Amino acid sequence: MDPGRATEIAAELVAAVTAHDDADPLDPGLPTEAARRATGLPEPRLVEAVLRHAAQVGADPGLVLRDGRVVRSAARSLPAPVRAAMDALRADLERSPFAAPEAARLTELGLGPRQLASLVRAGELIRLADGVVLLPGADSLAVEVLAGLGPEFTLSAARQALGTSRRVAVPLLEHLAGTGRAVRTPEGGHRLARAQDDA
Repeated sequence: MDPGRATEIAAELVAAVTAHDDADPLDPGLPTEAARRATGLPEPRLVEAVLRHAAQVGADPGLVLRDGRVVRSAARSLPAPVRAAMDALRADLERSPFAAPEAARLTELGLGPRQLASLVRAGELIRLADGVVLLPGADSLAVEVLAGLGPEFTLSAARQALGTSRRVAVPLLEHLAGTGRAVRTPEGGHRLARAQDDA
């Protein structure tokens, strides 16, 4: 691809993403196929090539490809009320990392399903289940805490060690299992994957 044309297309991508985000700020970014159509590229995979080229020549458009979408590289593209709500939620979760906010707290902050989804897409939260969100890294912190319980532990022991409720502990353990960091034992308990590997 001609370098000059790639830079032009990168600018077109910025305009297309900006227009989309202005029209629907809670659904940031464009799916790769929509980005391809907006710029007239013949194949979706060329979208990534354009972004890579622009960054290499010092014309970084401030866009990244994440989960099949072309998005602004900073979560600052979120609406101001959502950013403010996230700041309050972050303060809550920094005090109690595994105390996922209840529905009433989310409502108080103005965070409905669309707002939460936008924060998850922006990398500000991780979603464990409907309405159950924690800060990124809370899952890794949970592994560190659970490692102190011995080679095998119950849901109740995990819940107590994490200082959280069953509503959070169940999907958190499922999340750890889904990411290969924990497993269910034949007896119905739980074990960290590395503990099992070392056994």
